[in-house]
Amino acid sequence: MKHPLHRPVLGDEELTAVSEVLKSGHLVQGPRVAAFEERLSEILGIRHVVAVSSGTAALHVSAVALGLTPHDEVIVPAFGFPATANAVELTGARAVPADVDLERFALTVESIEAVASERTVGVILVHSFGIPAPTPELQALCESRGWWLVEDAACALGTIQEGRWGSGELPVCLSFHPRKTVTTGEGGVVATQDDALARRLRTLRNHGMDPDAQGWSRFSRAGFNYRMSDLSAAIGVVQLGRLEDIVSERRRVAALYGEALASTPGVRLPKGYELPDLSCQSVVVELERSIDRDAVISGLSELGIQTTIGGYALADQPYFIERYGIRSEDFPGAGRLAKSCLTLPVTVEMNREDVEHVTASLRTVMENR
Repeated sequence: MKHPLHRPVLGDEELTAVSEVLKSGHLVQGPRVAAFEERLSEILGIRHVVAVSSGTAALHVSAVALGLTPHDEVIVPAFGFPATANAVELTGARAVPADVDLERFALTVESIEAVASERTVGVILVHSFGIPAPTPELQALCESRGWWLVEDAACALGTIQEGRWGSGELPVCLSFHPRKTVTTGEGGVVATQDDALARRLRTLRNHGMDPDAQGWSRFSRAGFNYRMSDLSAAIGVVQLGRLEDIVSERRRVAALYGEALASTPGVRLPKGYELPDLSCQSVVVELERSIDRDAVISGLSELGIQTTIGGYALADQPYFIERYGIRSEDFPGAGRLAKSCLTLPVTVEMNREDVEHVTASLRTVMENR
């Protein structure tokens, strides 16, 4: 591909870091994991950072640590990636979709209230593609109802939300999948200010082992093997040193797209990309409904430009249809975005000429299909 969808920024420093771990013989959840957690805690300004094996593991272990039961319901966005809802379903609780707005791809107070019930105990918001959800408004709603709030910030490392990170005492979940701004190969973290919650998270990620036990290990509850490897963490420590530069370059590319797409008929760039301090994990646009989005993806691929859909509507997925009988028409925003959104290539190497080539190719393909 001349223009891949994404390319991790990796170099000799990561190779050296991995080599040093291999030579040490300490491969799983050792000193590099501790160093990664400490550095990320400094960046986020959140006291506890608990590293796990993936962003999905971070969501799942948070849901378990918060004590979900099969009687409970948790409200999640109806559009995005199913991992957010799956993390709830895997506890035995029910993930209840709520529609999203068309500018930030995010939950709103109104959409949450429309699906809330007496069984609702919490909300998981998502900062889609690095665009911050309206956290203060959603936090205020949850506090007024006695619900907890979890931030699925898988795509948002590098985005600054009104000068701070995190919603207080409850979890912020991050992912370090290769398509994220910085990567550990696979990996995730849960960040929280809550001492007791952090201790439960550390217990759950390592088979239920008491992290403070003296002598032989003590298993205080049934847990998971969600540990991050020192190989992943070693990459992550180097990547965190690159974070500021990578975020700056991705913002630059997003700004170039904003200029180029302004004169592209049939394409809408959501207003969320105009927000300052955006990490811009992906540039996602919406095509007019008369345009065959999947044909556009195919046509751009033939030109050496890799694109993909923007996300999934939960109401289109067999699991949620068969289990709960949900209908796409009940979530018009999510249904519209799932059919019309297109993710464009963003790599730090892209310059103005590259962005203009992608957008010109997009115009050509839309005109011919």
